[in-house]
Amino acid sequence: MATASGSSVLLPLTRLSPSYSSRPVCQCLARLNWSRKYSLSQNPPQPDVQQSSPVPSGPSNSTQLPKPTRKPINNPDVAAALSALASAKDTNNTGNYLIRPIGMMSPPRPTDNTGIDKRTFAQKRADFVDYDKHIERRRELVREFSKSYFSEMHQYKRNMGKEWIAPKMFFRADKALYMPNFYGTTLASRQATDTTSVLKGHVSIVKIYSSISGERQVNSYFDSPEKAVADVHNDEGYQIVDITIPESFVKAWISRLFRYRTKKVVGKSRYDKFFYAQKLPGQLHLAIGAANRYCGYVYLVDRDCKVRWAAGGYSTAEEKDSMQRCLRGLIAENRARK
Repeated sequence: MATASGSSVLLPLTRLSPSYSSRPVCQCLARLNWSRKYSLSQNPPQPDVQQSSPVPSGPSNSTQLPKPTRKPINNPDVAAALSALASAKDTNNTGNYLIRPIGMMSPPRPTDNTGIDKRTFAQKRADFVDYDKHIERRRELVREFSKSYFSEMHQYKRNMGKEWIAPKMFFRADKALYMPNFYGTTLASRQATDTTSVLKGHVSIVKIYSSISGERQVNSYFDSPEKAVADVHNDEGYQIVDITIPESFVKAWISRLFRYRTKKVVGKSRYDKFFYAQKLPGQLHLAIGAANRYCGYVYLVDRDCKVRWAAGGYSTAEEKDSMQRCLRGLIAENRARK
């Protein structure tokens, strides 16, 4: 049987071409069989007994990369916001209320999140060779690519974007965190500007959304859609700021092309407070809880750009009453400070 199987293997090799001979093929097979017997004689099979592997004394030739020895850096703003949102889902928190502030720990600047790189060559070189920043960027990419494209849509269908319930009272001024700076154009001008200069020194209702469904959600916190887009007089003590974040370049171009229709709906006094803003870099949008682009979010921001109250998704009767009560409290606090 062995001779028959060997001849069946050699027969196709010897008949490849008239110029080929079976002698070189046989020599190669014989050398392969000899090398196999030699390796078995030099390294006989060991019994199946577990032994402790010796510690290599020299450098290893393995292709496995060494594990990083330094701890990766996490964004403290994002970590604090995720912790606050997790506390809203705690079993001890009856009602899933947002009981901890969300936002940024440092005050925003008008030059933040503009997308313009103003670093010098030395700073760019230092950031390029910084190991910790590479690890942080790698973690952001892993989080972004491990997330399904339809995960936000499934989440929206599951709970309509209602991740938490707005607090009954606004956060204390000394405990509240800051609203990040957004950068983009407005209805008043096509020249890009920032939101920090608009929010500074005023009590504001900030509406952030990226889609039609999000716009409907934020407008549900008002008694009527007309009131959500109407003019707000200065003697009322607050202002309404809309921040629209288009999902893509095409949607941004379409929304700016038909901005004349938006002007017919929005009051003239709010042209400079209606923003077509850029998306926040990295995971900074998670710092204010804006994790779903199909949902809308409403914030009460004081004169120091601090987030004093936050809500997301469609409103409830309790949340609408809470927003009006907290708004009157912030207006009274602002007048007392003046």
